[in-house]
Amino acid sequence: MIIGIHHIAIISSNEKSVEFYKRLGFTEIFRKNREYDTIVLLEGYGMQLEMFVDPNHPERSVNPERIGLRHLALKVDSCEEISKKFKCGPIKKDWMGVKFCYTEDPDGLPIEFHE
Repeated sequence: MIIGIHHIAIISSNEKSVEFYKRLGFTEIFRKNREYDTIVLLEGYGMQLEMFVDPNHPERSVNPERIGLRHLALKVDSCEEISKKFKCGPIKKDWMGVKFCYTEDPDGLPIEFHE
């Protein structure tokens, strides 16, 4: 039986993305340097992010978007407050009338902040 999300894997081009997620409040709990990349596990908010830092990986296709993970949505107390800390687009309302806004990590992965 599924009881929740364990982790989300993200390929990043450099350490700027790791630092971005640390600014979001995730804590580094593991790091392994391999010949072709570095694996960094970050933990926070009841989940893990598994970062694959690989400067040689191809860039994310955005137009048109590729099939698969579209964005990472993080629940926040206030879109207005998070927008003060991160450069976000306009605050909008979802299908149910709940506020949300987007930013991007350093590699362009869309991050949704959702109240």
